[in-house]
Amino acid sequence: MQQPVDLATLHMDQYSGAVLSDVRFADFSTSAKLVESGIALHEGRLFGWPNQLLGLLTCLGLMGIVVTSFIMWKKRKPSGKIGAPPKSKNKKTTRIVFLIMIGFGILMPLVGVSLIVIFLFDQLIRPFILKRRDSIEGRKAL
Repeated sequence: MQQPVDLATLHMDQYSGAVLSDVRFADFSTSAKLVESGIALHEGRLFGWPNQLLGLLTCLGLMGIVVTSFIMWKKRKPSGKIGAPPKSKNKKTTRIVFLIMIGFGILMPLVGVSLIVIFLFDQLIRPFILKRRDSIEGRKAL
């Protein structure tokens, strides 16, 4: 496995084969070294099998969080309801949570897209579903 310190970029003359430039890891800027090291860490190449084990444990942990959070939600949600917590009555808390969400949405674009999709669903589609459900339940009551 290639380590970041082994990276090299060679530019060669296509006719003579002479080396025009030779850029090694030591020649990289600090930010380029950090990026290359981060990529190697992410790919499991930075420090061998312990790096790959760390990646595996992280992946299994994230999968475990997804599964157990769904199970906990399912156990705690009131029957017949969506199970979302009630809106906070404290305006300051609401603003702080909103700003945190906006910050994460900016820092991580996929989080931002997810928040926009959930917002649109909540504003456009959910009222239609609730109205339709209420009309169906009204017919059943008759």
